[in-house]
Amino acid sequence: MDLLQIKFWEADDYRPGTKGHERRCSWGGSSCASPAEFTVTDRAGAHNGACAVHVVDYIRDRLRHGR
Repeated sequence: MDLLQIKFWEADDYRPGTKGHERRCSWGGSSCASPAEFTVTDRAGAHNGACAVHVVDYIRDRLRHGR
């Protein structure tokens, strides 16, 4: 897996009924009030929605912990 996997949010990246499919930012384990602008892939390989603020947290996490 690449160290960072970030792309623009698309509904097809998520199962219907999930936070990501509803375009909710869920990076960090809970939803924030901002809409997801990006789809990021976590260390376990799961897709998460990330807003413009939380995508920076994702980058920090991946740089600290690697794969």
